[in-house]
Amino acid sequence: MAIPEDKVQEVRDRVDIVDLIGRYVELKRSGRNYVGRCPFHQEKTPSFNVNPALKGYKCFGCGVGGDAIRFVMEIEGKSFVETIRKLAEMYGVSLPASVGRGGTGPDRTERDDAYALMRAASDLYRDILRQGPEGEAGRAYLAKRGIHEEAAEAFALGYAPAPTEAGWDRLARALQDKGCSTALAQKLGLLRASERRGSVYDAFRGRLMFPVVQPGGEVIAFSGRVVPPHDQASDGQAPPKYVNSSESFLFHKGKTLFGLAVARPAIRGSGRAILVEGNVDVVSLHQRGLAETVAPLGTALTEDQARLLARFTSQVVMCFDGDAAGRKAAWSALPLLLDQDLDVRLVILPDGEDPDSLGQERFTNLLADARSALEVAMTRLAARAGGSPDARARALDRAMGLVRRVRRPSARSFYAESAAALFGVPLERLQRALQDDPRRSTGLSGPPMQPSATVRSLAPLPQAQAELTMLLVDVPHLATLAERHGASEVIDDPRLRRVVQAVIDGAKDGRLATMSELLEQAEPQDQPLLHEQVFAGKYRAGEDASSLDVDPQVELQTLLHRCREEALDSRVRQLDDEYRSARATGDVDRQRELQQQRIALRRQQADLRQAAPLPPST
Repeated sequence: MAIPEDKVQEVRDRVDIVDLIGRYVELKRSGRNYVGRCPFHQEKTPSFNVNPALKGYKCFGCGVGGDAIRFVMEIEGKSFVETIRKLAEMYGVSLPASVGRGGTGPDRTERDDAYALMRAASDLYRDILRQGPEGEAGRAYLAKRGIHEEAAEAFALGYAPAPTEAGWDRLARALQDKGCSTALAQKLGLLRASERRGSVYDAFRGRLMFPVVQPGGEVIAFSGRVVPPHDQASDGQAPPKYVNSSESFLFHKGKTLFGLAVARPAIRGSGRAILVEGNVDVVSLHQRGLAETVAPLGTALTEDQARLLARFTSQVVMCFDGDAAGRKAAWSALPLLLDQDLDVRLVILPDGEDPDSLGQERFTNLLADARSALEVAMTRLAARAGGSPDARARALDRAMGLVRRVRRPSARSFYAESAAALFGVPLERLQRALQDDPRRSTGLSGPPMQPSATVRSLAPLPQAQAELTMLLVDVPHLATLAERHGASEVIDDPRLRRVVQAVIDGAKDGRLATMSELLEQAEPQDQPLLHEQVFAGKYRAGEDASSLDVDPQVELQTLLHRCREEALDSRVRQLDDEYRSARATGDVDRQRELQQQRIALRRQQADLRQAAPLPPST
């Protein structure tokens, strides 16, 4: 059964679009709107805008835009029905039972079944860890690591028993009892098939289970950490410390960070993310009050994971183990994080230590003393190069390769000065090197980033006309009144006229045009400038016109008056240019004609300036 349109509209009305998108993107208030880095393409300068009044979003880098429903469909790959179900559950909208998550039939999708199956598995693992007799090894490990029940509950930790504790198919039997598909469980990496036995068995055995959760709360995968005594070698080979779910249509390991769903509010609050190696470190630091901690699921950090971090914060503190593997992980992550224009700090742990092994006070002090990771990297490169000219030249090239990845010019200059001092070379030489194509020495592919051609080429909008347009967008009930007082005539810029006409048409029809609808009236190449100078409130420093101390009608009359002044000023300048051209060519008749027009226009200017703007009558 299709979802009734009135329920779809109720979902649209109930959704807090800033709250929703803020679960996926770090948003900062910018006047009436919120801005952040687009989650749909890689960018350095935030161009993704959210308008709470119009309940819409628009990226002026890649062009995507829409409402809350479209956002969830795009970012999570959900169908329309799946998205409505999700948003209805999040924002308290009741849906008919026939389209609920528990239904069957054509509206129920494999993704629905997968989420239900993963939730059932998570519940089983958690129950076993809490109180199941087969979960004793998991509870003993948490006690040894000092992880309390509250922290385990915050991350919904569980335990997958070993064959000696519950047989080979503890999860398989539980899923079958709930009517879940064993074939789907195999596709999701929870079960495996035994050809010899002709049955299925559990993929995770003897492991502490960490559910991997989406921002919306759905479990999409598991990461399992082997615990004693199941970490002992069998047949001469020790089991891997961590095993993750296999890749599936729900889960892509390189695009996911463990703990992000829990850490997201703390990342926003603290303005930073702490990046550690292991899942246990995430839970342990969360327990110590450092809830902004995440981990890359047991692998080296990927470009997608770095981009994911950049959605939520501008600063990342790397805190990897003090062994060789931890240092290697830090140095491989650094260029990826710099590419995302992040402020990257480094906590230098003593050899053999990890974040969990250090005491609370000691670790807090190390965190407070976190240094610039790039500064540390350059210092170590210079120290390890020794006195050999060739070695120092190679080390300097590596250091400058990192410096080139820094996007902010002021920061790049600072690091160039540091490199010059560390390697004993003239700063001017390094500054010249930075003038080269930065991608040439950093391994990046593709052409250098260039400013948008459309933004560069567009002429600026007339200021008074832009302000008048913004007023009508802010206070659309003024649109009909504005039309009666000549708004369509005084706004002669075609880019703005299209927007104003859309507002007027919407007011006549008794409806509020959305941001997307208004922007769609403009040509694609005009949309970035319109957003910057109208929708983002550039001219008004972000104030909402409906909340100004002045009466909006007074503001309307003032802006209409200014638009007329602006139009006359523009026409006078045009005539001045034409007069100079006529004089240069010796066209006396044309000079006389233009002089008369100039005199008439200047009289109109004087009359207009003497007439104080009054509020238009309603």
